[in-house]
Amino acid sequence: MPPSFINRFQEAADRQPLIGMMVYSFVGFFRPAIYIFLLPVYLSALSESEYGLFDLMMITGGLLMIVVTLRLSAAMLTHYYDYYKDETLKRKFLSSLFSFSILIALVVGLLLFIFGERLFDSVFSSDDVVFYPYGCYILLYAMLQEVNVCYYTFLKNEKNLLGFVFITLFQIILVVGFQMLFILVLERGVGGALLGMLIANVITTVVIIAIEKDIITLKPDMSMIRSALSFTVPLMPYLLIYWFLTKGGKFILENYADLRTVGIFALLIQITGVIILLTEAVVNGIRPFLFELYADQQEDRRSAKIDLLTQIIISLPLIAIPVIILIGTHIDLITSKSAYWEITTYLTTACLAGYLLVHAKLYYQQLIFVKGSNTITLLSFVAMLAFGTALYLLVPIYEIWGVIWSTMIANGILSLLFYLSAQRRFYVPYSLATIFVVPGFFFLMLFGLSYLCLTVLGLSWSAFGLIQFLVLSIGLALVYKPFIAGYKRLYM
Repeated sequence: MPPSFINRFQEAADRQPLIGMMVYSFVGFFRPAIYIFLLPVYLSALSESEYGLFDLMMITGGLLMIVVTLRLSAAMLTHYYDYYKDETLKRKFLSSLFSFSILIALVVGLLLFIFGERLFDSVFSSDDVVFYPYGCYILLYAMLQEVNVCYYTFLKNEKNLLGFVFITLFQIILVVGFQMLFILVLERGVGGALLGMLIANVITTVVIIAIEKDIITLKPDMSMIRSALSFTVPLMPYLLIYWFLTKGGKFILENYADLRTVGIFALLIQITGVIILLTEAVVNGIRPFLFELYADQQEDRRSAKIDLLTQIIISLPLIAIPVIILIGTHIDLITSKSAYWEITTYLTTACLAGYLLVHAKLYYQQLIFVKGSNTITLLSFVAMLAFGTALYLLVPIYEIWGVIWSTMIANGILSLLFYLSAQRRFYVPYSLATIFVVPGFFFLMLFGLSYLCLTVLGLSWSAFGLIQFLVLSIGLALVYKPFIAGYKRLYM
């Protein structure tokens, strides 16, 4: 790509914040979403039980990423802004955080290698879920991935659009390439899928170190590290609770059902989980712009700009839901394995359960900005107690339905608690129509169409999927039509 084009693109992104937000959000979404795009490969090459095993390893990797570096990468979200006006201190903070993350990962990783097999035997009921080699692969993957997140976040905070796009797409291409090689060509199954991810991360880490020659230091600034740990260590319980709220249901289900049922539920969550992936990608893309507005009380038309960014966070997951249901109700076009077709029954309720977490993610940003990690953890603990109680009562009887209903209860409680606390700690003048009225009316329409099509008219699930897609997509387009005019008025 010609340097002149690259420079013009970066300059355009600097002038128009929406370009940067969209690119950061899209690329940030695409990185975790590659496992959704690879679904046809997984569903064709792996049995239902093998796919359930692979998904269990993926969510185990998510848990390990919280633990292996004490989630030091999270400090880059906020502590970066303590140094962002001083180029030397910024670079020092990056190298200190990156290098110390590697050190912690090596120590914690060694302990997990020693006790990993015992932990797997105590947690999983199936004999097919083993630490060697599956747990080893996912542990090494988690160590490298969490270290690399420090650098990804730094690039976003710097608004280094091209650097972020390059390193992220580079990793994506490697993951897809190696997984296709090990799954389809070498037919290595679950182990091959995990090994492909690991090799991709090894190469990405090497490239980051080669590009940023000063990112490794043998003398990290311990005052910076202590400051970062004072934020991340109190935040870790919340991250563990959040992991349990979003992923823990599969572990409970694995103890009451076979891997085949876990595989069906994993496919349901993989598809409806796009709501959360998209939300996190949008929030991550918008966060640098949103936090600058939070910090700058004198910003011109500050409240209107915050409301505009809030509307993006709330609206994009809504826009995705009709697409998700359309795909889910036509899953027979992706896989011939009829067991997976069961997910249509759960789709609409699972989408509602997932969307309730969108609000929690929005209010979470306010609490993160004021470094309220202790408050976040306390409120999340309350939601976790409700979730655990619901799982205990419902999953043994209702299995998949039990997990979905438990998730809905927990996400609703978490969103409410975060909203009340965030508004008290750092008030934001939200538009009630934006955050409550439009989503509420959307889900009334969705469930109303479901009842009309399936119960009253007796149509098929595929017909319902197509009708709700057309009706809801057109409705949202009309509701959000003024957005572009609002953006032009504020930024152009």
